Amino acid sequence: MRIAKLVFSSAFAMMLALTMIALGAGCGRTGISTTTARSASTAQAGSTGTTFAMPAGLEKIQHFVFIMQENRSFDSYFGTYPGADGIPSGVTFPDPSGGPAIAPFHDSADVNRGGPHSWVNAIADIDGGKMDGFLGQSYQAKVVDAGPNATNPSAAVGPNFRDVMGYHDSSEIPNYWNYAHLYVLQDRLFESVASYSLPAHLYMLAAQSGGYVGVPGQAKPTEYGFAEMTESLKVKGIDWKYYVTSGKIIDAEGGQVAGGLSQQVQHPHQYTLWNPLPAFSAVENDPEERAREVDTSQFYRDASAGKLPQVSWIIPSGPVSEHPPAGVQQGMAYVTGLVNAIMRSPEWNSTAIFVSWDDWGGFYDHVVPPKVDQYGYGMRVPGLVISPYAKQGYVDHNVYSFDSWLRLVEERFGISPLTTRESKVGDMLAAFDFTQTPRQPVLLSSTTQGTPYPYPRQTIQH
Repeated sequence: MRIAKLVFSSAFAMMLALTMIALGAGCGRTGISTTTARSASTAQAGSTGTTFAMPAGLEKIQHFVFIMQENRSFDSYFGTYPGADGIPSGVTFPDPSGGPAIAPFHDSADVNRGGPHSWVNAIADIDGGKMDGFLGQSYQAKVVDAGPNATNPSAAVGPNFRDVMGYHDSSEIPNYWNYAHLYVLQDRLFESVASYSLPAHLYMLAAQSGGYVGVPGQAKPTEYGFAEMTESLKVKGIDWKYYVTSGKIIDAEGGQVAGGLSQQVQHPHQYTLWNPLPAFSAVENDPEERAREVDTSQFYRDASAGKLPQVSWIIPSGPVSEHPPAGVQQGMAYVTGLVNAIMRSPEWNSTAIFVSWDDWGGFYDHVVPPKVDQYGYGMRVPGLVISPYAKQGYVDHNVYSFDSWLRLVEERFGISPLTTRESKVGDMLAAFDFTQTPRQPVLLSSTTQGTPYPYPRQTIQH
């Protein structure tokens, strides 16, 4: 069990305790050093030592693909989707700049501004369960971060702070709506931690962040000393790869991300907010495991050759991530290209694809996150499950988090859960019907225009 002495200043402790109270959760003994994040409590640290029996039918899934995009709340993408828990009628909020009250509105713009989305912003947005802080936080960011001396330029992409109340529909993101129409949409998937990208990606890998949440004054760790899923996969002899998208642009058909070395914006072995795996020494100090961190260009080749690993994560580059100022349609085309590569692969019939967005990006969502511990859950984000065994047109109302991705892998391969919290999370099995004959792939247009919604549904055979 990997537990380190917890080191933090009294001022930082007070800040963290106050924010825990604001979240409405108990304040357990927690903290990290400023350079190395380790397990934050015995409730989170290390393997639980137990394993789950594999659910019937899950053996049919031999390949798990986790596609993580960026910065969209559920309501901002699926708030008007039929059958989902979407935007309440008649809801309005005061305009912090003094204008008329603002209601959620259809935003046809491809590029959005979004709002600030750190730990403190999540607390303010949730506002004790009122879910009314989005405009105020966005307006504050616009005022504070305007101009050439902005302290946080990413929070001031455009002039319209009101666009945090905007939502898209099938007009802008037809393929995402088609995937929901043809497969499974999850309307109770919550970010694992009430914070920004780095903690969210850590939970995606390890079901914890070692106590790091990005509270003001809490330095970003330079390395991590707690276990994450790839170590467990190694012990079990499970093949995995961590694909990091380096290029800036998709090709004309959305089939691959193009661009030579001069156009690369990140590297698989570069530790970033979206790519924390290189900061885990157990991976970086093992040449065989380190070789599994590869460019996403390899994913297309692996899929085509029928050599998909048993577990895959795919991390975007900024231009295709949907993180403002990236356009939503470029991101949709990129994700469609990834899905199409799997659908064309000889391994489609044994694959499950999971698509989500790492945090809410400051965009409005009306659902109060459940309180599971002092770190989360965070805001609700969209979740899609695409598989030949996925139910068709099913809106799954069960509560999940990114921990659920890990739980499902653990059930499939007989791996002990990484944390106690993760051992209790929902496993997403409701998305599947393993009695049905594997469904034929549905290749949507991997362009920024996508395929018009709704695409005709399939006849399911049993």
